Amino acid sequence: MSKLLGLDLASKKQRKLSDYPYRLDYRTRWADNDMFSHLNNPIYGILVDSIVNEFLMTHPVIKYNTTTYPRTALVANTYCDYFGSLNYPGFVDVGLRVAKLGKNSVTYECGFFKRGDDTVKAVGGFVQIWVMRSDGKAPPDGLEPHVRQALEELMGVGEVKAKI
Repeated sequence: MSKLLGLDLASKKQRKLSDYPYRLDYRTRWADNDMFSHLNNPIYGILVDSIVNEFLMTHPVIKYNTTTYPRTALVANTYCDYFGSLNYPGFVDVGLRVAKLGKNSVTYECGFFKRGDDTVKAVGGFVQIWVMRSDGKAPPDGLEPHVRQALEELMGVGEVKAKI
């Protein structure tokens, strides 16, 4: 069952952790704060990269190896919209979903939540383009069927995996 979520700012502000089928928890560190005691903006990008790659590397069907897999995923675009503040010390619940799945591209969206608070603090993500490692060109046949199927799991609502 798929739940359509708007991509406009008003819709993003309404996100709940339950909108994200894959989740990762993160314990903030002192070095994560900026001079205003907020989670520094680049940390959100690091967390997006971490949750996407953890999903790809640990999914039982994909088992993506970043150095030997015949295809590689390149980031083509990044974004983050901020609605609240996260900081150290604390725990951040990061949720991952696929917002759009193209022939060779994936648009990932991540929601950032303070543990115990279902009010979204930020929504960010990136677009990945899958290309052949050998020549950097997009394969004409598109995403491999098993990769597409695994990514489609992230388009519906329902927990794929929770980390505590």
